[in-house]
Amino acid sequence: MSDDGSDFELTHELERIRFVLRQPLDFRRTDTEGIQAQVRILTAAAHYFNVLAVADFGGRVGQVRAPGLVEQAVGAAFQTFGEVDPHAEPFERAATLLRGITQGHPFNDGNKRTGFLTAAFYLERLGYRLPDPLPNDSIFDLCLRVSAGELRDVRAIAAELRRLWPSPRTQP
Repeated sequence: MSDDGSDFELTHELERIRFVLRQPLDFRRTDTEGIQAQVRILTAAAHYFNVLAVADFGGRVGQVRAPGLVEQAVGAAFQTFGEVDPHAEPFERAATLLRGITQGHPFNDGNKRTGFLTAAFYLERLGYRLPDPLPNDSIFDLCLRVSAGELRDVRAIAAELRRLWPSPRTQP
């Protein structure tokens, strides 16, 4: 432990993170508190996935391009207008996550990988199994098209994700 006690603080924070991640979070909740929790978890997951993607595949490590960009990209998937939820269907919400991170480029590098991983994590939390085998070429092509702005429509992106996820849900 260092003289300033920072090792203790880090250990404490890691224990808190482990505790929070063990807690069940119902990603089907639509109340304000539930949505806020989902946005916080998915924002943290996106940061984590970005670190892993850059560490595993290379790229520029660094801070996000501007404070709040990741949360903004994630929050857009849960935004409502009046009482209307334009992306209530899971694959449309996942498509909004993918598009927000991939096109928004909140990270210095690894945005396409991070966008896909965040969308996949969201679908997994809803009970949609990751495709096995993973169609890497199709995923790569989808992420490039979204990043380049060739594919912008959330419903079209959702259709591509549905095509990649042929497995039925594993839970209700």
